[in-house]
Amino acid sequence: MKRNDTSPGTVVDLQGARRERRLDLYRARLSDRLAANRLALETLYQGGTLFSPEGTRTGRALLKARQMLQRVNTLVELLAGEGVTPPPRIPERVEEVYAELDTLLARSDALSGRDGASVARLPRG
Repeated sequence: MKRNDTSPGTVVDLQGARRERRLDLYRARLSDRLAANRLALETLYQGGTLFSPEGTRTGRALLKARQMLQRVNTLVELLAGEGVTPPPRIPERVEEVYAELDTLLARSDALSGRDGASVARLPRG
């Protein structure tokens, strides 16, 4: 049976489907952020600006953002039941984890300069 096929009498777990969709959205956000972070670090290094004072500050911020993204990955694995500990079951605890995810992603974005700044525009050292 295909995933979208439902026959009469088939019970569909809407709450489970919503949880999976929400996790998929966070996985996509995480993947996007990790790729952008990697590209920014590579641009800093390959452009030669990493060793300027401003490039060094930017590089440190990007590495701190990467650490936060690794924590996001751990939390997503926890919610998906793929982590070392069992996933939270109490709805309030699940929402706390999602709130932490949102906070970490926002802080990572701020450190990564996703508010409009570009690593490519740094002056060369």
